[in-house]
Amino acid sequence: MPDRSARRRVGLLPLAAVLAIALAAPPATAQVSPEEHAKHHPATGAAAPGSQTGGQAPPAPGGMMEGMGEMMKNMGAPAPKALYPSLMDLPNLPPEKREEVQRAAHERMKSGTELMAEGFDQLVKAAPTNDFAAMQAATAMLREGVARFDSGLAAHRAIAEGKDPRALAMQWFKGEMNLSGPLPHAGARALWGMSWEHLILMVLLLAFAAVMIAMYFFKMRRAAALFGRLESDSGKPPPGAAPPLAGSPGPPTPGLPPGSKTPAPESRSSPPATASKPASPVAPPPAGDNAAPPAASATAPAPPMTASWKGQLRIGSIVAETPSVKTFRLLPASEGGVLPFTFVPGQFLNVAFWIGGARMNRSYSISSSPTQREYVEITVRREPRGAVSRHIVDLLKVGSVVEASGPVGKFTFDGTEADSIVLIAGGVGITPMMSIARYLTERSWPGDIFLIYACKAPTDYIFAREFAALEQANAKLHLTVVMSSPDGTDWKGPRGRISKELLAQTVPDIASRRVHLCGPPAMMDGIKTLLAQLGVPPEQVKTEAFGATKPTPAAAGTTSKPTAPATGPLVTFSNNSKSAKIKAGQTVLELSEELGIGIQNSCRVGTCGLCKVKMTSGEVDMAVQDALDADDKATGMILACQAKPKSDIAVEA
Repeated sequence: MPDRSARRRVGLLPLAAVLAIALAAPPATAQVSPEEHAKHHPATGAAAPGSQTGGQAPPAPGGMMEGMGEMMKNMGAPAPKALYPSLMDLPNLPPEKREEVQRAAHERMKSGTELMAEGFDQLVKAAPTNDFAAMQAATAMLREGVARFDSGLAAHRAIAEGKDPRALAMQWFKGEMNLSGPLPHAGARALWGMSWEHLILMVLLLAFAAVMIAMYFFKMRRAAALFGRLESDSGKPPPGAAPPLAGSPGPPTPGLPPGSKTPAPESRSSPPATASKPASPVAPPPAGDNAAPPAASATAPAPPMTASWKGQLRIGSIVAETPSVKTFRLLPASEGGVLPFTFVPGQFLNVAFWIGGARMNRSYSISSSPTQREYVEITVRREPRGAVSRHIVDLLKVGSVVEASGPVGKFTFDGTEADSIVLIAGGVGITPMMSIARYLTERSWPGDIFLIYACKAPTDYIFAREFAALEQANAKLHLTVVMSSPDGTDWKGPRGRISKELLAQTVPDIASRRVHLCGPPAMMDGIKTLLAQLGVPPEQVKTEAFGATKPTPAAAGTTSKPTAPATGPLVTFSNNSKSAKIKAGQTVLELSEELGIGIQNSCRVGTCGLCKVKMTSGEVDMAVQDALDADDKATGMILACQAKPKSDIAVEA
């Protein structure tokens, strides 16, 4: 959690002070027993008459230093450096030997400086990870570097300043053994009475502290930003956000607006003729007046669903569902955050790409559950002639940035609209159904979920593993998968196409249940006929067409002649200073494509909202207005893909 991470970073702040005390403190002293003393000072001759030491002769200087080195090693103090025994004989050394000692001293100082730098580097790397063993090893390297630097400096002083090297070596020994105060360097003071070694060490520690403080403030700024985004109960939701979700894990959420239609991968075909409102027992309020449950509506009414959110999302992972279908997990553009919008199961995102110098828009249904706030998933099928779907499936990689907007759409179901649901899907039309099934399962929704999925062969079965897991987790999920061409496979389930008999056997009392239907137009037309024969009221059927968008010939770059004369009202495109009469049944979008006027579009069924334009005069008919809210209608906005002029009109396009 962010607060735990912040506390761990705060705990690093005193580290510089602790290290300074540990490095600056003198070596610990120890009591040496007579036996230990005898071990390091073996008898070398008979005792002198009257001696109180048992006849031991004083050791030679070299032997004394070697013995002291072993003793200091056992006592925990640093071993004497090789230069100090050389200092004992310095006055008797010839000039060439003195130069050799001087060179060795220079190398000592150089290696000590490098060792201190390496130790400090390791300390900076180990401190943020709380690797105490690595920190202890790094401080040992710092001490060793200081000791080397100190020994080389002492040798230089003895040669350059003409001081008695024996006295200097003895003074160093007393300082190491804590027999006297720290070794004074009267001639090597830097600033504020400190030696150069101490000054260098203090500079390193201050630099380390500055790095830790900078890291602390950086982490705290990120944590503050994250907390601000997590506080969903305060302030207004992001522009275009869908209403909060009812019954989802996490913070309490008020409720969902019911829905009817959602676009699908690649693009949408003409609006379904039977898309309609739910039956009266579960009839929703108007789209611009989405009421939440009573307890929540009194405090925060759900905002209308619009396509006003726009931004960038980053691909976090890619999963191949079938040879031609992939699921793309989209994350917030900034790492570690949550999505800048909420959505309802069954909604979709609009995405845009620049391909071949042209900007292309498509709408893709969300297949993940709204309870997952860190990511959103879209599942895309590669269409052989689909420029956008081929670009997404073939070229996008983990880390790619996607321009998106939404979420929008009303082909939604959150469990409040009915006490049971029948989900019928064909091909990639399963994507919004997966979002609904996941969400209802995660909520432990008590109603029955009948999911009927038609595909060609087992290799085309999208979400096979996920649906098997959902069946295990949710006893209320009744899954039926039918294959139209499973020959040559070990498929043991239903074969052929969805039939009236299959629907009647799979869904008891289907005439009383709400039905969501999503798939290719031809498939949906046939199933709507079967549902009518089974007594399902048309108002209980919610439909969404999946299929490739078919622009007019002029938009496709051909020179085909119009098949009908343009005898309808005059349409004026004021921004382009173009006008023309419209043909019977033609939409404003189709006429704009004939005239070479670029109006953005994607779904062509009135749900994505990309083709909204302002009408400044005239009157139009629109079969579907799902993407228009109350403000749009009040300001004269129309959907170009749905608008059919009833009189001469002018639009800002």
